[in-house]
Amino acid sequence: MNAVLQCLSGTASLVEYLLSSVNQDELARRRSDVVCAFITLLTEMWTGEYEHISPVEIRTVIGSLHPQFASNTQQDAQELLLYLFNRLHEDLEKTTVRKQPRGSLKRQEAGKSSGHSRETSIITHLFEGQLCYVTLCLHCDNQTRTNEVFTILSLPIPPGAYRCSLLDCLELFFQQSTLTRNNQILCSSCGIKRDTAVLTSISKAPEILILHLKRFEVEGLKKRKLRTDVSFSLENLDLSPYLSSSPSCQSRYYLYAVVNHSGDLDNGHYTAYCKNAVTQRWHRFDDEIVSDIPSYLIQSPNAYILFYTCQDFRLPCLRLSAS
Repeated sequence: MNAVLQCLSGTASLVEYLLSSVNQDELARRRSDVVCAFITLLTEMWTGEYEHISPVEIRTVIGSLHPQFASNTQQDAQELLLYLFNRLHEDLEKTTVRKQPRGSLKRQEAGKSSGHSRETSIITHLFEGQLCYVTLCLHCDNQTRTNEVFTILSLPIPPGAYRCSLLDCLELFFQQSTLTRNNQILCSSCGIKRDTAVLTSISKAPEILILHLKRFEVEGLKKRKLRTDVSFSLENLDLSPYLSSSPSCQSRYYLYAVVNHSGDLDNGHYTAYCKNAVTQRWHRFDDEIVSDIPSYLIQSPNAYILFYTCQDFRLPCLRLSAS
Protein backbone atom coordinates (compact mmCIF):
# COMPACT_ATOMS: atom_id res chain seq x y z
CA MET A 1 0.00 0.00 0.00
CA ASN A 2 2.83 2.41 0.87
CA ALA A 3 4.35 2.20 -2.60
CA VAL A 4 1.08 3.04 -4.37
CA LEU A 5 0.35 5.94 -2.01
CA GLN A 6 3.81 7.39 -2.56
CA CYS A 7 3.30 7.34 -6.33
CA LEU A 8 -0.10 9.04 -6.04
CA SER A 9 1.43 11.63 -3.73
CA GLY A 10 3.92 12.37 -6.49
CA THR A 11 1.12 13.04 -9.00
CA ALA A 12 1.21 16.84 -9.01
CA SER A 13 -2.17 17.52 -10.65
CA LEU A 14 -4.02 15.17 -8.29
CA VAL A 15 -2.37 16.67 -5.20
CA GLU A 16 -3.07 20.18 -6.46
CA TYR A 17 -6.77 19.47 -6.92
CA LEU A 18 -7.33 17.70 -3.61
CA LEU A 19 -5.31 20.06 -1.39
CA SER A 20 -6.09 23.45 -2.92
CA SER A 21 -8.37 25.60 -0.76
CA VAL A 22 -10.21 26.62 -3.95
CA ASN A 23 -11.84 23.17 -4.07
CA GLN A 24 -12.43 22.63 -0.34
CA ASP A 25 -16.11 23.66 -0.25
CA GLU A 26 -16.96 21.29 -3.08
CA LEU A 27 -14.86 18.48 -1.63
CA ALA A 28 -16.49 18.96 1.79
CA ARG A 29 -19.90 18.24 0.27
CA ARG A 30 -18.70 15.10 -1.44
CA ARG A 31 -16.29 13.64 1.08
CA SER A 32 -16.44 10.00 2.01
CA ASP A 33 -14.27 8.12 4.47
CA VAL A 34 -11.80 7.19 1.71
CA VAL A 35 -11.57 10.76 0.36
CA CYS A 36 -11.16 12.21 3.87
CA ALA A 37 -8.44 9.73 4.79
CA PHE A 38 -6.61 10.28 1.49
CA ILE A 39 -6.73 14.08 1.76
CA THR A 40 -5.52 13.91 5.37
CA LEU A 41 -2.60 11.72 4.32
CA LEU A 42 -1.65 14.00 1.42
CA THR A 43 -1.84 17.05 3.68
CA GLU A 44 0.51 15.47 6.21
CA MET A 45 2.92 14.43 3.45
CA TRP A 46 3.01 17.80 1.70
CA THR A 47 3.02 20.20 4.66
CA GLY A 48 6.17 18.57 6.03
CA GLU A 49 4.94 18.76 9.60
CA TYR A 50 5.96 15.19 10.39
CA GLU A 51 9.24 13.45 9.64
CA HIS A 52 7.57 10.03 9.37
CA ILE A 53 3.95 9.26 8.51
CA SER A 54 2.17 5.93 8.77
CA PRO A 55 -0.95 5.54 6.60
CA VAL A 56 -2.92 3.89 9.40
CA GLU A 57 -6.16 5.80 8.83
CA ILE A 58 -6.50 5.16 5.11
CA ARG A 59 -5.45 1.54 5.53
CA THR A 60 -8.13 1.07 8.20
CA VAL A 61 -10.80 2.74 6.06
CA ILE A 62 -9.94 0.76 2.93
CA GLY A 63 -9.69 -2.46 4.94
CA SER A 64 -13.15 -1.92 6.43
CA LEU A 65 -14.65 -1.48 2.97
CA HIS A 66 -12.54 -4.11 1.22
CA PRO A 67 -11.30 -6.76 3.70
CA GLN A 68 -8.82 -8.05 1.11
CA PHE A 69 -6.59 -5.07 1.93
CA ALA A 70 -7.00 -5.30 5.71
CA SER A 71 -4.57 -8.19 6.31
CA ASN A 72 -0.80 -8.06 6.52
CA THR A 73 -0.46 -10.49 3.61
CA GLN A 74 0.84 -9.25 0.27
CA GLN A 75 -1.82 -7.79 -2.03
CA ASP A 76 -1.47 -6.80 -5.66
CA ALA A 77 -0.52 -3.14 -6.10
CA GLN A 78 -2.44 -2.85 -9.37
CA GLU A 79 -5.65 -4.11 -7.73
CA LEU A 80 -5.23 -1.57 -4.91
CA LEU A 81 -4.64 1.24 -7.40
CA LEU A 82 -7.77 0.31 -9.38
CA TYR A 83 -9.80 0.12 -6.17
CA LEU A 84 -8.59 3.57 -5.07
CA PHE A 85 -9.38 5.05 -8.47
CA ASN A 86 -12.89 3.57 -8.43
CA ARG A 87 -13.63 4.79 -4.91
CA LEU A 88 -12.25 8.29 -5.50
CA HIS A 89 -14.12 8.57 -8.78
CA GLU A 90 -17.43 7.45 -7.26
CA ASP A 91 -17.08 9.89 -4.36
CA LEU A 92 -15.90 12.89 -6.40
CA GLU A 93 -17.87 12.42 -9.63
CA LYS A 94 -19.94 15.14 -11.27
CA THR A 95 -22.57 14.78 -13.96
CA THR A 96 -21.73 16.60 -17.18
CA VAL A 97 -23.82 16.85 -20.32
CA ARG A 98 -22.13 16.49 -23.69
CA LYS A 99 -23.80 18.48 -26.41
CA GLN A 100 -24.72 16.70 -29.60
CA PRO A 101 -22.18 17.65 -32.29
CA ARG A 102 -23.34 20.10 -34.91
CA GLY A 103 -24.34 18.42 -38.12
CA SER A 104 -25.35 15.20 -36.37
CA LEU A 105 -28.00 13.25 -38.23
CA LYS A 106 -29.63 12.00 -35.04
CA ARG A 107 -32.93 13.65 -34.27
CA GLN A 108 -33.64 14.98 -30.83
CA GLU A 109 -36.73 13.57 -29.20
CA ALA A 110 -39.16 16.06 -27.74
CA GLY A 111 -38.43 17.03 -24.18
CA LYS A 112 -34.98 15.37 -24.11
CA SER A 113 -31.56 16.96 -23.77
CA SER A 114 -29.51 17.55 -26.91
CA GLY A 115 -26.62 15.62 -25.36
CA HIS A 116 -25.91 12.69 -23.10
CA SER A 117 -24.75 12.79 -19.50
CA ARG A 118 -21.51 11.30 -18.25
CA GLU A 119 -20.05 11.00 -14.79
CA THR A 120 -16.67 12.71 -14.60
CA SER A 121 -14.19 13.37 -11.81
CA ILE A 122 -10.60 14.41 -11.26
CA ILE A 123 -9.75 10.72 -11.76
CA THR A 124 -11.32 10.53 -15.23
CA HIS A 125 -9.86 13.94 -16.13
CA LEU A 126 -6.28 12.93 -15.28
CA PHE A 127 -6.05 9.16 -15.72
CA GLU A 128 -8.73 8.09 -18.19
CA GLY A 129 -7.86 7.27 -21.79
CA GLN A 130 -9.80 5.48 -24.49
CA LEU A 131 -8.97 2.47 -26.64
CA CYS A 132 -10.47 1.98 -30.09
CA TYR A 133 -11.07 -1.53 -31.41
CA VAL A 134 -11.68 -1.95 -35.15
CA THR A 135 -12.97 -5.39 -36.13
CA LEU A 136 -12.69 -6.38 -39.77
CA CYS A 137 -14.57 -9.33 -41.25
CA LEU A 138 -12.05 -11.25 -43.32
CA HIS A 139 -14.83 -12.47 -45.63
CA CYS A 140 -16.70 -9.28 -46.59
CA ASP A 141 -14.42 -6.52 -45.17
CA ASN A 142 -17.24 -5.17 -43.00
CA GLN A 143 -15.82 -2.96 -40.21
CA THR A 144 -17.15 -2.10 -36.79
CA ARG A 145 -15.67 0.21 -34.17
CA THR A 146 -16.00 0.00 -30.40
CA ASN A 147 -14.42 2.12 -27.69
CA GLU A 148 -13.30 1.19 -24.20
CA VAL A 149 -12.06 3.53 -21.48
CA PHE A 150 -9.06 2.69 -19.33
CA THR A 151 -7.11 4.13 -16.42
CA ILE A 152 -4.34 1.53 -16.41
CA LEU A 153 -2.95 -0.26 -19.46
CA SER A 154 -1.85 -3.81 -18.66
CA LEU A 155 0.93 -4.73 -21.05
CA PRO A 156 2.00 -8.30 -21.88
CA ILE A 157 5.69 -9.19 -21.69
CA PRO A 158 7.09 -11.08 -24.71
CA PRO A 159 7.13 -14.77 -23.72
CA GLY A 160 10.51 -16.33 -23.11
CA ALA A 161 12.36 -13.02 -23.23
CA TYR A 162 15.21 -12.43 -20.78
CA ARG A 163 15.38 -8.78 -21.74
CA CYS A 164 13.00 -6.57 -23.71
CA SER A 165 11.95 -2.94 -23.97
CA LEU A 166 8.75 -1.19 -23.01
CA LEU A 167 8.24 -0.57 -26.73
CA ASP A 168 8.30 -4.34 -27.27
CA CYS A 169 5.49 -4.67 -24.72
CA LEU A 170 3.50 -1.88 -26.38
CA GLU A 171 3.98 -3.42 -29.82
CA LEU A 172 2.72 -6.76 -28.47
CA PHE A 173 -0.34 -5.10 -26.94
CA PHE A 174 -1.26 -3.16 -30.09
CA GLN A 175 -0.40 -5.79 -32.68
CA GLN A 176 -3.20 -6.96 -34.96
CA SER A 177 -4.85 -10.17 -33.83
CA THR A 178 -6.92 -12.64 -35.85
CA LEU A 179 -9.87 -14.46 -34.30
CA THR A 180 -10.60 -17.85 -35.85
CA ARG A 181 -12.42 -21.12 -35.04
CA ASN A 182 -14.05 -20.91 -31.60
CA ASN A 183 -13.12 -17.23 -31.30
CA GLN A 184 -14.89 -16.07 -34.45
CA ILE A 185 -17.09 -12.97 -34.19
CA LEU A 186 -20.60 -12.56 -35.60
CA CYS A 187 -20.45 -10.34 -38.69
CA SER A 188 -23.47 -8.03 -38.90
CA SER A 189 -23.20 -8.01 -42.69
CA CYS A 190 -22.75 -11.76 -43.30
CA GLY A 191 -25.16 -12.74 -40.52
CA ILE A 192 -22.87 -15.55 -39.33
CA LYS A 193 -19.61 -15.85 -37.40
CA ARG A 194 -16.53 -15.18 -39.50
CA ASP A 195 -12.77 -15.03 -39.07
CA THR A 196 -12.07 -11.51 -37.86
CA ALA A 197 -9.06 -9.22 -37.63
CA VAL A 198 -8.92 -6.88 -34.62
CA LEU A 199 -6.87 -3.70 -34.63
CA THR A 200 -6.32 -1.79 -31.40
CA SER A 201 -5.30 1.85 -31.05
CA ILE A 202 -5.62 4.74 -28.61
CA SER A 203 -8.37 7.16 -29.57
CA LYS A 204 -7.84 9.37 -26.52
CA ALA A 205 -4.51 9.54 -24.69
CA PRO A 206 -4.68 10.27 -20.94
CA GLU A 207 -2.91 13.10 -19.22
CA ILE A 208 -1.38 10.62 -16.78
CA LEU A 209 -0.42 7.31 -18.37
CA ILE A 210 -0.12 4.29 -16.07
CA LEU A 211 1.44 1.17 -17.53
CA HIS A 212 1.18 -2.14 -15.69
CA LEU A 213 3.64 -4.87 -16.67
CA LYS A 214 1.92 -8.26 -16.49
CA ARG A 215 4.58 -10.09 -14.50
CA PHE A 216 2.28 -12.52 -12.67
CA GLU A 217 0.87 -15.61 -14.36
CA VAL A 218 -1.58 -18.01 -12.74
CA GLU A 219 -2.67 -21.21 -14.49
CA GLY A 220 -4.74 -23.42 -12.23
CA LEU A 221 -2.60 -24.10 -9.17
CA LYS A 222 0.58 -22.97 -10.90
CA LYS A 223 1.86 -19.49 -10.19
CA ARG A 224 4.94 -17.77 -11.51
CA LYS A 225 6.49 -14.35 -11.84
CA LEU A 226 8.12 -13.15 -15.05
CA ARG A 227 11.48 -11.65 -14.14
CA THR A 228 12.14 -10.20 -17.59
CA ASP A 229 14.28 -7.07 -17.47
CA VAL A 230 12.08 -4.49 -19.21
CA SER A 231 13.96 -1.33 -20.21
CA PHE A 232 11.89 1.84 -20.34
CA SER A 233 12.38 5.49 -21.14
CA LEU A 234 12.53 8.11 -18.39
CA GLU A 235 11.83 10.85 -20.92
CA ASN A 236 10.11 11.22 -24.29
CA LEU A 237 8.03 8.05 -24.34
CA ASP A 238 6.26 8.53 -27.67
CA LEU A 239 2.70 7.20 -27.98
CA SER A 240 2.03 8.63 -31.44
CA PRO A 241 2.55 5.27 -33.26
CA TYR A 242 -0.37 3.83 -31.29
CA LEU A 243 -2.85 6.71 -31.72
CA SER A 244 -5.82 6.19 -34.02
CA SER A 245 -5.45 9.70 -35.44
CA SER A 246 -2.79 12.37 -35.68
CA PRO A 247 -2.07 13.68 -32.18
CA SER A 248 -3.78 17.01 -31.53
CA CYS A 249 -2.08 17.32 -28.18
CA GLN A 250 1.00 16.13 -26.36
CA SER A 251 1.83 12.49 -27.11
CA ARG A 252 5.22 12.36 -25.38
CA TYR A 253 5.42 11.28 -21.76
CA TYR A 254 7.88 11.63 -18.89
CA LEU A 255 8.33 9.10 -16.10
CA TYR A 256 7.75 10.37 -12.56
CA ALA A 257 7.09 7.26 -10.44
CA VAL A 258 7.57 3.49 -10.41
CA VAL A 259 6.10 0.73 -8.25
CA ASN A 260 8.60 -2.13 -7.92
CA HIS A 261 7.96 -5.70 -6.81
CA SER A 262 10.71 -7.97 -5.53
CA GLY A 263 10.39 -11.58 -4.47
CA ASP A 264 7.67 -14.05 -5.44
CA LEU A 265 3.90 -13.93 -5.74
CA ASP A 266 3.18 -15.10 -2.22
CA ASN A 267 6.26 -13.69 -0.52
CA GLY A 268 7.15 -10.38 -2.12
CA HIS A 269 7.80 -6.77 -1.25
CA TYR A 270 6.84 -3.46 -2.85
CA THR A 271 8.97 -0.32 -3.06
CA ALA A 272 8.50 2.94 -4.95
CA TYR A 273 10.75 5.28 -6.90
CA CYS A 274 9.37 8.82 -7.14
CA LYS A 275 10.69 12.02 -8.64
CA ASN A 276 10.41 14.78 -6.04
CA ALA A 277 8.63 17.88 -7.33
CA VAL A 278 10.66 20.15 -5.03
CA THR A 279 14.18 18.78 -5.50
CA GLN A 280 13.67 17.33 -9.01
CA ARG A 281 15.58 14.30 -7.71
CA TRP A 282 14.58 10.65 -7.55
CA HIS A 283 13.96 9.00 -4.17
CA ARG A 284 13.49 5.39 -3.15
CA PHE A 285 10.69 4.62 -0.67
CA ASP A 286 10.96 1.32 1.20
CA ASP A 287 8.35 1.56 3.97
CA GLU A 288 9.85 3.99 6.52
CA ILE A 289 13.25 4.14 4.78
CA VAL A 290 13.70 6.96 2.25
CA SER A 291 16.90 7.40 0.26
CA ASP A 292 18.19 9.17 -2.84
CA ILE A 293 18.61 7.09 -5.97
CA PRO A 294 20.43 8.12 -9.17
CA SER A 295 18.28 8.15 -12.29
CA TYR A 296 20.37 5.44 -13.97
CA LEU A 297 19.23 2.96 -11.29
CA ILE A 298 15.50 3.58 -11.85
CA GLN A 299 15.32 0.80 -14.42
CA SER A 300 15.38 -2.65 -12.86
CA PRO A 301 13.86 -6.12 -13.39
CA ASN A 302 11.56 -5.33 -10.44
CA ALA A 303 9.64 -2.55 -12.24
CA TYR A 304 5.92 -3.38 -12.07
CA ILE A 305 3.82 -0.21 -12.56
CA LEU A 306 5.10 2.87 -14.43
CA PHE A 307 3.61 6.36 -14.00
CA TYR A 308 4.08 8.79 -16.89
CA THR A 309 2.83 12.34 -17.38
CA CYS A 310 2.58 14.42 -20.55
CA GLN A 311 2.75 17.62 -18.51
CA ASP A 312 5.94 19.48 -17.78
CA PHE A 313 7.19 18.24 -14.42
CA ARG A 314 6.38 20.92 -11.88
CA LEU A 315 5.70 21.69 -8.24
CA PRO A 316 1.96 21.57 -7.40
CA CYS A 317 0.43 25.00 -6.86
CA LEU A 318 -1.03 24.51 -3.38
CA ARG A 319 -3.23 27.02 -1.59
CA LEU A 320 -3.91 25.12 1.57
CA SER A 321 -6.86 26.08 3.74
CA ALA A 322 -6.11 27.54 7.16
CA SER A 323 -8.07 24.86 8.98
